[in-house]
Amino acid sequence: MKLLSVLLLLLFSIPALAKKPVRVVDIGVMGLASHDLFQWNAQTRENEENGRFDLSTIFDYANGTKIYQGGNPKNSSNAAVYSITQNLVSFYAGKKATLLMSRQVTEEQAHIIARQQTVAFFMGMVIESYERFTNARFPNYALAQSVTDDEQGVMRALHDILPGKIYVNRNFSQQQLEVTDFKLAMNQLSPTEMMQYVKFFDGAYDEEYLHVVIPGFPDSRVINLKEIDQNFIAEQTNYNLDSMLRELHFYGKFPFFGNLVEFTSFGYHLESLFAKGICNKYVDGSPNPWNSISIECY
Repeated sequence: MKLLSVLLLLLFSIPALAKKPVRVVDIGVMGLASHDLFQWNAQTRENEENGRFDLSTIFDYANGTKIYQGGNPKNSSNAAVYSITQNLVSFYAGKKATLLMSRQVTEEQAHIIARQQTVAFFMGMVIESYERFTNARFPNYALAQSVTDDEQGVMRALHDILPGKIYVNRNFSQQQLEVTDFKLAMNQLSPTEMMQYVKFFDGAYDEEYLHVVIPGFPDSRVINLKEIDQNFIAEQTNYNLDSMLRELHFYGKFPFFGNLVEFTSFGYHLESLFAKGICNKYVDGSPNPWNSISIECY
């Protein structure tokens, strides 16, 4: 009887212990989160972003003149990130319009309040997607330090999970959309399309990312995302992409138990990165006025 009770307990516990499936929406949210924390300059070998969640990638790009276009062109690099970006821009525009219609605030005040509300909305998305991505709880502490190349390297290794193709509903039929096709990047995905599952970590980049066409004039160029990530990780960190992918492959084989942060040798960097992202002050000590998360950072 005691053995039967233990078996029943395990049986009913398994669904709670199972790793949550990752969705297309998570690809978009984590991609935009990465853009908000990092903007790598290959010439200077420096990060040009501020390492904090403030949606500067949208609101401060080109001195704030490209907000309604989604800010940094990187935010239109694929349909998942583009869809999240446009949802946030629409959210901001709606909040700002409502404030202006009240005739109780100035244009600048409306912008400030609407941006703060948009960042708070985005942070709710980030917490949910982080927890599905890692199967770990979002950090309940904040760090005041600068983000590091190791942390950026870990985010790059997680490109393992990027889907090469997703399904979309167009013209009354289900079709496959190649995520890396630049002609389809600015495709607004529906809520149903955003909620579809993607293949879990398997230690391999999807084929589409090994020959990504980048439009240009007079000629387009083809890049291999894995090679670019491999070079960055080799040059800027003490890790090796192939070893990281082997760990992710092993991690992905287990449907139950464990989380990415603790299971892998590098996952703790991911937790540190997001703990820095939610810090309510910048590295120079000045306040981050866009952050509504009331956790002291040190």
